[in-house]
Amino acid sequence: MSLAVFLVVAFVGTSLALLFRRWERVGLVIGVVGLGASFVAALAMDPTAHLEVGGSVLASSAYLRLFLILGTFTGFVLAVMGISSGSRRGGPAVTLGTMGAAGLALALPDPRVAVLAITAGGMLGVLLTIVPNGGRVGAGIGVRDLRAVVVAGAMAIAATAWIGRDLEELVAQPVVFGLAYLAFALAVAIRFGAIPFHILVGRLTDAVPETGLPILIAWGPASLAIVGLAWVDASIAPLAVDVGSVRAIVVAIAVASIVLATFAAWIQDDLEHVVGYSIVGDAGVVMLAFAALDPAAWTPGRVWILAFVVTRSAFAAWAAVVRDAFWTGSLSDLRGWAIRSPLLALGLVTITLAAIGLPGFAAFEARSDLVDLALDGPLQAFVFIATLAPVAYYGRLL
Repeated sequence: MSLAVFLVVAFVGTSLALLFRRWERVGLVIGVVGLGASFVAALAMDPTAHLEVGGSVLASSAYLRLFLILGTFTGFVLAVMGISSGSRRGGPAVTLGTMGAAGLALALPDPRVAVLAITAGGMLGVLLTIVPNGGRVGAGIGVRDLRAVVVAGAMAIAATAWIGRDLEELVAQPVVFGLAYLAFALAVAIRFGAIPFHILVGRLTDAVPETGLPILIAWGPASLAIVGLAWVDASIAPLAVDVGSVRAIVVAIAVASIVLATFAAWIQDDLEHVVGYSIVGDAGVVMLAFAALDPAAWTPGRVWILAFVVTRSAFAAWAAVVRDAFWTGSLSDLRGWAIRSPLLALGLVTITLAAIGLPGFAAFEARSDLVDLALDGPLQAFVFIATLAPVAYYGRLL
């Protein structure tokens, strides 16, 4: 089975689910069935198949297949949990559309068109903030989310288009490459809500339930990060161009996100904000992959992205179950929860081990490699320890 089948299932399912939104139950059934069907299509996908459309070749790969399998499966689980808890009804359609856009983008050879597809998919996320009955607050947050998606997309498209020009007659080529590299890195940081662009994440956690957060600030931005890393690996990293000054900005964003987001998650009193800032902290490691500017960062960067989005989706699902089980997400009201629900305690311990990892685990080794490639000296040791610091807020939850 080719990628075309997956794309047809995803986009047709999204269109029908949105078309029948007025009939709530029908739209929900279509969205959930579409996610299930897209998961089956991803499982059956031939990673070596290629599809030619309008002169462009959509290339499948083993990594693309794995990304879609994990994304549709976790999306299906989160969508079902969101429906059962009475949260945003647009979740299945948004998740399905986001994964369809990701599948198309990761198969496209032209990064400009790929970014356009990801941006279009990200715009669907507004539905999670403004319906149902979101009022002025939901509408305001939705507008801010839409603005962030559009701005990030415009920056990434401008960066890829600028590098695609004939640069032979430009005098300041290092400046051009440096600014283009910085623009794409900032676009990824904006989509993830990395520090200092984290204010939107705090607002989204107030408007979107736990089950909706991963698709908005993890899976969708992750597809942009993968496209960005491929573009950097092909267009920036191989060149003998000094971009040290702008690279320092990317390093600062990465380090600030890792350290400050972990601290923010540790001091929060509600589960939604802990989940949101935990995603921001892990996104800081993704930014290290951009800061490395080394072809060797390509593989660990992609491995980390998969580990990060899956473990944070599991954490969001766990938080949603806790809220449903104890009718609260406030940590001050959850004292003794682990004694009352040993299975949930075991689930949190498992998530902690998967997220933090142990030496030899793929996620642990990928994160360690990115820190080594992007940093050196005392800062390298400090940041590596900081990447293990999430154990503090997991411990606080326990």
